[in-house]
Amino acid sequence: MKRIAGIRLRTAVCLVLCVLLGTGLTLTGSDLPGFGVPAHADLMNVSGTLRYYDQLGREAEEIGVDLSQFNNKIDFEALKTQGFGFAVVRLGGRGWGGTGRLYTDRETRNSLRLAREAGLRVGAYFYSTAVNPTEALEEAAAALKILDGFPLDLPIWIDMEYSGEYPYGRADQLSPGTRADVIETFCNAIRQAGYEAGLYASEGYLRFDLDAEAVNYLPLWMASYTVENRLPQYIKYYDIWQQTDSAYAGGADGALDLNIILPS
Repeated sequence: MKRIAGIRLRTAVCLVLCVLLGTGLTLTGSDLPGFGVPAHADLMNVSGTLRYYDQLGREAEEIGVDLSQFNNKIDFEALKTQGFGFAVVRLGGRGWGGTGRLYTDRETRNSLRLAREAGLRVGAYFYSTAVNPTEALEEAAAALKILDGFPLDLPIWIDMEYSGEYPYGRADQLSPGTRADVIETFCNAIRQAGYEAGLYASEGYLRFDLDAEAVNYLPLWMASYTVENRLPQYIKYYDIWQQTDSAYAGGADGALDLNIILPS
C-alpha cells in the first residue's frame, strides 16, 4: 500500500446522498441489519455520527470533502462533529483558455486554517492545464507560493481533467505521454519542496487519455460518479474515490464533493 504523509490511505470509496443530521434521523447498531452493516451501500447517521458502508458491507475508515471558493460558507467545526475527517482545499489553477493565466483560489488560506483548527486532516490540490513540463514547473511553483509553508497531512494533488470547453481547452488534446510528463514534473517539484504529491483524475481520463502506467507510483485520487454507490470498474489501485459532486451536509451552504476512504 502507498503511504501518504505517513498515514496509510487504502482503497477508497466515496459517498453520495444528502446528509440527514438535521432531520432527527438517528440509527443505532441494532437498527442496522447484519449487526450494524446496512443491506446496501449507504451513508448512515449512527447515533449522531456519519458512517458509510459500501455494498460489500465494509465501513468507511474516513470520510472527507474537497473545497474551493465556489463552496460558499463552510462550518468546519460542524463537519468535524458529524464525522468528517479530512478536507482537500483548492490552491488555485491555470485557466483553460489560450493564455493559460495562473490564478489563486480566494478562499484557500482561510479554508486551510479553519479546517486545521477544526481538527480535520488537510490536503490541497492545484487545477492544471499545463501543456508542457515548463508550465508544470510554473504551476508547482505557484502552488508552493500559495501554501507558503503551511503544513499538510495529505498530498498536494495535481488536478488533471477535461476543460469546460472540451475539446477546445488548451490541454484537452495533449498526448497521453505529454500528460504523464506534466504530472511527473509537477509532482517531482512538489516532493523536492518537502510535500507529498499525488494525482487527481477521473476514471475515464485515466483509462483513455493518460499513460496511467507511467504515473502509477503516485497516490491516486479518482473521480467516478457511479449509480447507487457502486464501486468503479477501474481495476487498478486508487487511494481515494470521489463519487459525487452533489451531496449535502450540515455546515455547508450548498452541494459538496464528498470522498471516503475504506480499509482494504
